[in-house]
Amino acid sequence: MASVADSDRMVFAVAVVGLGSLALTVAIALQVLFMRYRTGWRERRRATVLAEWRPLLFGWIVGEDPPLPALAAADEEAFLLLWNHIQDGVLGEARARLRQVGRRVGAHRMARSRLERKHAVGRLLALRTLGYLGLEADYPDVARWLDDRRTYLCVAAARALVQIAPGRASGDLLPRLARRVDWPVALFATILAEADPDATAHHFREVVRGLPREPLVRLLPLVTVLDGRTINDIVGDLLATSSDAEVLSAALKRAESPHLLRHIRTACGHADWVVRTQASAALGRVGEIADRELLLRLLCDPSWWVRYRAAQALLSGRFGGPAEVAAATQALGDRFAHDILDQVRAETAR
Repeated sequence: MASVADSDRMVFAVAVVGLGSLALTVAIALQVLFMRYRTGWRERRRATVLAEWRPLLFGWIVGEDPPLPALAAADEEAFLLLWNHIQDGVLGEARARLRQVGRRVGAHRMARSRLERKHAVGRLLALRTLGYLGLEADYPDVARWLDDRRTYLCVAAARALVQIAPGRASGDLLPRLARRVDWPVALFATILAEADPDATAHHFREVVRGLPREPLVRLLPLVTVLDGRTINDIVGDLLATSSDAEVLSAALKRAESPHLLRHIRTACGHADWVVRTQASAALGRVGEIADRELLLRLLCDPSWWVRYRAAQALLSGRFGGPAEVAAATQALGDRFAHDILDQVRAETAR
């Protein structure tokens, strides 16, 4: 009897486990089906919003004034994505008219509500929207995202700040860019190119003054967004006052004006071969015919890279024709100078 009872209990336990497994399987299947249905519904709603709003937004861009339908809460994200996407491709009056549409349908409220949520994509969308809306009152709340540990949010905030206040944004961006090694300088150069140039030049001067070598070298490519006179002043000051080979080399890479020739010529005699290399390259960009003798001396430099850049400079066309340069090199009586000139000549002939 005991064995029969034990067997019944075992059968019952197996049945319970089986029913539990079946119920769990059904629950998982229902959840998958629900998620697929919800995803499909969202995609259909998004397609509907795009089909309805795209012609309306383009109508506003070209100067029409079509009525704007009510926007359901479930459709807000799709609308903001479309609105921002079109904003990315227009300028001037078209962008201003799209801004007017955004304000009419409540894009500011949509963006502000998403800015406080934990969803990162929603925050990105909010920052982009606030940037295009361009309301000065939003500046402080956008600026606090510059200190976020996630670089992509910092980039979005930086672009929005430049759109909101072009004359103010560089003062907040440049000091942080000097500290944040995770911020891509090249990308921020494109962002700062849209800021007020005079304000950017002023803030850049303030930031680089007294900056240690590593952040200074990292920031120097940003001078490409400044005007030529400011570039010459900043680069010329570094070439005249710095004794650091890395700083001098970075500054020489940005030397693009004959106004800096005095400093470039001095750098050609620097003890560090890296500095002489960049000085040779700079002469190839801005040198005068009188600098040919200096380049011929550099053609005999102990460093291969210095000789190589000097040969490239001599064959740039700024210092006489190829035959004239070849004759001057032959007169040096230096086999290495002759070889490097032949190599560069062969490279340019390909």
